[in-house]
This record gives sequence, structure tokens and C-alpha cells, in this order.
Amino acid sequence: MYKTIIFDLDDTLNDDTKNVKEAFRTIAHENYSDKEFERFHKIDKEIWRYRAAGIIKDPREGMSNEEKTKWIRAQRFLRYFKGITYEEAVKINDIYTEGLKLKVQAIEGAKEIIKYLKDKKYKLVIASNGPSIAIPAKLKGLGINEYIDETFAADECGSMKPHMYFYEALFNKINNHNTKEMLFIGDELEKDIKGGNEVGMDTCWFNIRNENESAYKPTYEIHKLEELKKIL
Repeated sequence: MYKTIIFDLDDTLNDDTKNVKEAFRTIAHENYSDKEFERFHKIDKEIWRYRAAGIIKDPREGMSNEEKTKWIRAQRFLRYFKGITYEEAVKINDIYTEGLKLKVQAIEGAKEIIKYLKDKKYKLVIASNGPSIAIPAKLKGLGINEYIDETFAADECGSMKPHMYFYEALFNKINNHNTKEMLFIGDELEKDIKGGNEVGMDTCWFNIRNENESAYKPTYEIHKLEELKKIL
């Protein structure tokens, strides 16, 4: 019987593409266009995919979690704005991160399902690869901050989903290692489902993009958040 429901945030409860587009406007200014956004968005997604797969590694051992976070987030801007310095990329990332807080867009049914689960007395946790600094504003923008019991982000431990250390740090923060009582819900097979499966959690794939299933087998699959009512 599940007692703790763990949600990914971006593209599970928050419409990340719309959110990122608004943040990109804050750094592109008069150079904004849909074409430029698509170019940036592709670079952004590749950075995180390569980091999660271990293709992109931190430049040196002994970096603090804060230094690792600063370094990896700067890489997308170094690739997008060719010729800028690392220090300039860090400053641009700071502006961009603030932009993520400005216009939060909800996935259909997000607030309703969170309230439904809270009313059923589940412990609700957010576990995100996104920046911890943006999470409170996103939850407030979604109207669900009062229902969430705990939040955890990759920059708190220096590792991202699907790496084991992310989940170990998450379990330590919520003071619970009983994965049989947990259900992890997320949209990305290679991060949310693979990672959850490997640490012994049941998983629910929010197949929002109607993709074909891969080698990572979720316990459940839904296409709309309201379908969770059939499971929980």
C-alpha cells in the first residue's frame, strides 16, 4: 500500500516548455524568435540528457554541489552564446533562473490531482532535476505549495535522476527508505522510470507525449493526470 507519492515537477505538473520559453525571453530580449528558442531548447535538453547519461562530467573532482550546479547550468549558455566567458554564462544563468519564476504554466489537472491525493492522506513529495531555487515559485504558481510535504532537487546532492545517489539523498531528506510504500510519477522514461525501477520503487509513466514504450517498464502508464484516480 502506497503512503508516499513522489512527483517529478517539469512536464509532469509544470508545463516546462512554456515555462522555459518565458525564461528564455528574459535573456534573448529583442533577439527572441521561435527559431532561436527552438535552437536554445535543443541545446538545453541535450545538456541535461548528456549529464544524466554521464557523457558530460564535472571538470574536476572535489567540486562542491553548488560549484557543480553552477558549472553545468553555464554550459548551455556557453554553447548557445558562442564566444562568451564562463563568468558571463553564470550571470546569464542567474537571469534565466529568475525568469523561470515569472510565468508558471500548469499541466492540465495538476492542482486537482494534487489536492485529491492530499485529501486521501498521502505524503506528497516533489523530486526534480531542475534548480531548487525555482521550485517554491513553481509550486506557488501551480497553486499546490500548501499540499506538498517535501521537495528535493538534484542540486542539493550534485547528482541527477536516474543516478542512485539522487535517490539515496532524496530518501535521507524525507527520512524514509521503504521504497515499497512509494510510487514515483514522472514523464521521462530514461530518468524517472529507469531511476525509480533501479531503486525498487513502483513507477508511473506520465506518457504526456504519447510515445512508444521503451525498455524501461513502468508499473503503470497514464496519459492524463486524472487517470491516477484509478490507481490511488
